[in-house]
Amino acid sequence: MCLLSHVGPVLADWEPVDENHLAVVYIDPDKVRASSVYPQAWHLFDLFDKTKAGVKSRLVLMEYDCHDARRRSLAFASKSDAMGEGKTLFTSTQATNWKPVTGDTVGEKVIEMLCGHGGHKKGHAKSAEGSKGGGKDAGHGDSKPAPAAAGH
Repeated sequence: MCLLSHVGPVLADWEPVDENHLAVVYIDPDKVRASSVYPQAWHLFDLFDKTKAGVKSRLVLMEYDCHDARRRSLAFASKSDAMGEGKTLFTSTQATNWKPVTGDTVGEKVIEMLCGHGGHKKGHAKSAEGSKGGGKDAGHGDSKPAPAAAGH
């Protein structure tokens, strides 16, 4: 799979989406894959502190289901330095299970930008192209840098 081919040198125009006690979450609006039902966007979780495994940032390709208000990760890379730079420590192209986008989360902010609605179920919404000016994205649909399922 070539999903991680974009994770090389990170020369993205990352736009901040959210911040919590663990990380600042960014997306790259120029790399949004527009779709009226399943838009995808790269997220960057820039951790305030390195993990025990030496991870300082994570790049995650997230896919959103605009119709059923849910999201999943398609691929990720854990990096040794801030802002997606440095040595790649871990990668995965294993898609996670779909999870609902609910509450006041990064996922809700992103689905609003990409699909034109928050965590409510609606029919097919506008494409990411229509919201490209604010095309930001988050991580794993919540305010955490990465789920334990990502393993790193």
